[in-house]
Amino acid sequence: MAGQNPQHTMHSSAPAPSNPHVIWQTQIDGAVYAGPAIVGHTVYVAGHGKRVWALNAATGSVRWKQELGEAISTTPAVTGNTVVVGAKDGILTALDTQRGTIKWQTKTDKKIVSSPIIDQGTIFVGSNDLHLYAVDLASGKIHWRYLTHGYKYSGLFSSPTADRERVYVGTKDGEFYAVYRDSGKFIWKRDVGSSVYRAALLAGEHLYISSYNRRVYALDRTNGAVVWRTSLLDDWPMGTPVLVNGMLYLPSRSGKLYGINATNGKIEWRDDLGVSVQHGFVVGSNQVGVIATVDGELFAINLQNQQRLWQKTLPGAIKAPLAISSHGIVAITEDGVVTLLR
Repeated sequence: MAGQNPQHTMHSSAPAPSNPHVIWQTQIDGAVYAGPAIVGHTVYVAGHGKRVWALNAATGSVRWKQELGEAISTTPAVTGNTVVVGAKDGILTALDTQRGTIKWQTKTDKKIVSSPIIDQGTIFVGSNDLHLYAVDLASGKIHWRYLTHGYKYSGLFSSPTADRERVYVGTKDGEFYAVYRDSGKFIWKRDVGSSVYRAALLAGEHLYISSYNRRVYALDRTNGAVVWRTSLLDDWPMGTPVLVNGMLYLPSRSGKLYGINATNGKIEWRDDLGVSVQHGFVVGSNQVGVIATVDGELFAINLQNQQRLWQKTLPGAIKAPLAISSHGIVAITEDGVVTLLR
């Protein structure tokens, strides 16, 4: 699922490979802006070609593909024998992981561009109808939906974040909400100044959020109090921050990389890739972070000492998040070429 887990840590249980090479490439139809999900020996991918694809992680061969009603901009969420995606027709769909057959579909009132998360048998997903939804994984029944108070052209673009008690989500109009996961009842909200397009990282007692007002926030998860806020000046933070050894790492749209002290918000490290970036790091178990640019470049950085390890180039813009598994790194270029590097 997006962020690797409901807390959006972006940490994989597998190490990032050293000096990887292309193992296979598979072309799917339509542009791709959503990240892949790698579960077991299968890579699940969805795109603007209106299809969900299941690829053999070892070879890239197509296991199955299932056409839906509209373009898909959400990372698939997979658990057990079910894969879940939301599409721009507002429909949340559950598919069988083995055959790709549709198990159920649930309609929201506007498009879904918020990647769903699955936690303890419940799907949490946002819709541009301004609601956060809790949906039963087995049946597709809506347990509850919470109405955020944005203007009518607002919406929920970011993936929700969850813990055992609460669900958290940001909106396009700059409000960040916490509701009870069992009932959907309001707990608190915080104005973070501008649109929230990326999921929050939950680590310990804090939520770490990037906002379109060029700021990064740390909020207390129990009451939404601002612990600190840090400005990136004239740069927009992109992606969900990742936490390694007390440091938050995230890129900016211009390709600058920042290391921010998670305790006080002080910027302690900078680097510059020189090329625009659309999404943040994915981190291997060896604490190597991998990030991609819109020029098709992949950079690996040791996040223990901030040293660059390797750089690879793919022929196409990468505007979707990366994923790491024991099979390697999966990157998808905008033109729909899925690549495994190892």
